[in-house]
Amino acid sequence: MSTSTTASTVDTQSRLPTRGVLFDLDGTLIDSRFAIIEAYRATFENELDQPLPTELEDPSAIMAPRPPEIFARYSDQEPLELEKAYGRHYETDAFRRVTPYPGLRDTLAELVGRGITVGIVTNKRMSRVRTDFDHLGLDAEIFATIVTADDTAERKPHPAPVLLGLQLSGVDPAHAWYVGDGPQDIRSGAAAGTGTVGAAYGYYGPERLADHRPDHLLHSLGDLLDLV
Repeated sequence: MSTSTTASTVDTQSRLPTRGVLFDLDGTLIDSRFAIIEAYRATFENELDQPLPTELEDPSAIMAPRPPEIFARYSDQEPLELEKAYGRHYETDAFRRVTPYPGLRDTLAELVGRGITVGIVTNKRMSRVRTDFDHLGLDAEIFATIVTADDTAERKPHPAPVLLGLQLSGVDPAHAWYVGDGPQDIRSGAAAGTGTVGAAYGYYGPERLADHRPDHLLHSLGDLLDLV
């Protein structure tokens, strides 16, 4: 299927009726780039006594890997211990910089109102997801499942996280979309058998997403309602 650029032109005839939509979190439902970068900066400065590497100022460089993988690149210290410090910095202060993308609550409410199951599949740990939800006043009960880094050894782009999300939400992949802002999201959803929707407003942009041939590109979260 060729990648379309607006919700009104997408060809949905090749897919069965939508029963479920699974979302990435960071860069898709919430804008957490400044919070995540700040937590990394505090960890490098306080635990490693060094400045944040310049390349980690780019959110697209830090969203696909899990924190232990990033710390292992730059330090000989135990990466899981550094991740604990990162989590403390995120959950005590950095989270305050998280904001919802426009239309978040209305889009979720409309999907649920249409009888569509919604869930989250993220490479983030659940403790930080809860911190984000508490900060933004989001009700986790709206989601049929929230799959995090705590739930699978594999991370996106491996299909295991999305497959687990489908299983736990009770949605057949042929009736589902996976929405995410990164190439790893498109690859994970496609490998799991879902339709794929690239959030072009997120951290990677439409050009990088288009290279991975998502079934559709969204330029705002609310555009999803025209697709499903």
